[in-house]
Amino acid sequence: MEFAEQEKDEMARSAVEAARRTEAIVADPAILRRYRNPPRDTPFGLEYAFHLFSKIDKKPPVTILDYGCGAGENTIPLAAHGGRVIGMDISPELVTIARKRAEAYQLDAEFIVGSAYDTGLASASVDIVFAIAIFHHLDLEAARKELCRILKPDGVIIVTEPVRDSKWYGRLRSLLPEREEISAFERPLTRGELDFLSEGFQCDSIRRFRLPFVAIVDRVSPRLVRPAFVVDRWLLKSFPFLAHFASSEVRRLTRRPAQI
Repeated sequence: MEFAEQEKDEMARSAVEAARRTEAIVADPAILRRYRNPPRDTPFGLEYAFHLFSKIDKKPPVTILDYGCGAGENTIPLAAHGGRVIGMDISPELVTIARKRAEAYQLDAEFIVGSAYDTGLASASVDIVFAIAIFHHLDLEAARKELCRILKPDGVIIVTEPVRDSKWYGRLRSLLPEREEISAFERPLTRGELDFLSEGFQCDSIRRFRLPFVAIVDRVSPRLVRPAFVVDRWLLKSFPFLAHFASSEVRRLTRRPAQI
């Protein structure tokens, strides 16, 4: 397989991540409330992704794919919205944790172990793809091809990705050691790469989050992270040019009729 080495590396990283997850899985209703219908102006990227998701007209029956679901943290609030929810990941270990998480919350969700490049899902079978921090692990062209295959003609992709357009921020980030295992192939995306991923889609929404100072606050004083995000939102809203230095981007993409 063309991407066998890349996927082998990602599976190894995921196995390490799964082995470190020793915490008990306990249902937390606050998680479901937080992501039920977040405000449009939220300072948090994941909340904004769920805001975009909550505003989609989800006429039943609707099929939602949590693309690269990992341990299922996002699959749970997706399932709470209703519809047929499928969590897919290349890691058997993480999918096992995701199943246990769904059982703890007593929510219905399907889970499959599969490749991002060959999901095994039927063509034109998915209404919404929820893709949180997955594309920076992947070959964008191959992943985009598979998503275009499985999406319905009016399908939607909600994307959240780490980004790095600023070389200055790249140098600053290199001074902060990574807290987690990363694979050899993952990297932050650029605006140009996200634009490539968006080709053939109508981009309904774009917002950026997390200026560099947020990561520094997180290292120095984690209890101040929430206020830092509030300041981050104010700065990005008041001074749009600062988006160049942000480290996360959220987009909602809708299939164009021409791509049917």
